[in-house]
Amino acid sequence: MMNESTIQEFLEYAQMVRGCRPKTAEAYAIDLKVMNTFCTIYYPHVDNPSKAKLVVDYIRYLRVERKNASAAVGRKLATLSAYIDFLILMELLDSKQDQREKWPKLLDTPERLPVVLENKEMQDILSQPDTTTILGRRDRAILTLIYSAGLRVSEICSLKVVDVNFTEKQILISGKGGRQRYVPLDSIVEEALDEYLGSRTSEIPELFGSKKGGPLTPRAIQYMVKKYAEGANIDKNVTPQKLRHTCATHLLQDGAQLVSIQKLLGNKSLSTTQIYLHITITDLKELSKQHPMRKMRTIMGLKGDPISSFQTPYGIRTGT
Repeated sequence: MMNESTIQEFLEYAQMVRGCRPKTAEAYAIDLKVMNTFCTIYYPHVDNPSKAKLVVDYIRYLRVERKNASAAVGRKLATLSAYIDFLILMELLDSKQDQREKWPKLLDTPERLPVVLENKEMQDILSQPDTTTILGRRDRAILTLIYSAGLRVSEICSLKVVDVNFTEKQILISGKGGRQRYVPLDSIVEEALDEYLGSRTSEIPELFGSKKGGPLTPRAIQYMVKKYAEGANIDKNVTPQKLRHTCATHLLQDGAQLVSIQKLLGNKSLSTTQIYLHITITDLKELSKQHPMRKMRTIMGLKGDPISSFQTPYGIRTGT
């Protein structure tokens, strides 16, 4: 759908039917040329330019690779939206496939986007711990927790054994400012925690202990993450905070709502009216079902087959 002939038809429609001025049509042409270049590189077989994942990647491309300011990004998204209206009008795109309501708002995308890991890089890190040892099982449980729920290092360190509720499949997190929240206990995290707790010998109340038997420190987690990233030959400065960013970005790319991610991460504000939406632990459990980590089960050495298809809040999607 992002091809020169269709774009040209849109430009003619914009001038002859909508009455756009030549300067406006010229701006449309420039913006769509950029979009077409992006699709040629990253989405050569795109069949729906309104897809949320595509748009998130497009924003990142504009901000990071083309160094576009907010105003320029906003204009290009407005042009893309007008083009999508045209595709629907000409019945080149079914209106039921329109995903613009899932697009992130520009205010939610900072000027300098954090570096995040690709899915393959995250898989490589998760498969690094030696799970034949208790420390390896501990480290895998920590990594899955950070990636599945975007936990902060301080939240990992303050977790108590009693905070994990295997019956309700949720974990009580004590976040910044004394704020508490529940996050879903994903099935992969549950399995990793179960294997770790089954071999844990420490009697301290904290969930994760150090090699010497005391509570785990933030510095130890930072060192652990760096060690496994280097072991996976990842040429990036990987930190626990970057794994948190990776969690949020991957969920967003897979179509999760920003307000759900905000609630999952325990951020105080989203800087939009979405902060006032009501999100429950049930919603968050649905959110966890679409996490890409669910497709990494066998790579991480956990039991069971990779999930090829699963339910998300937006319907059935494949795990490929």
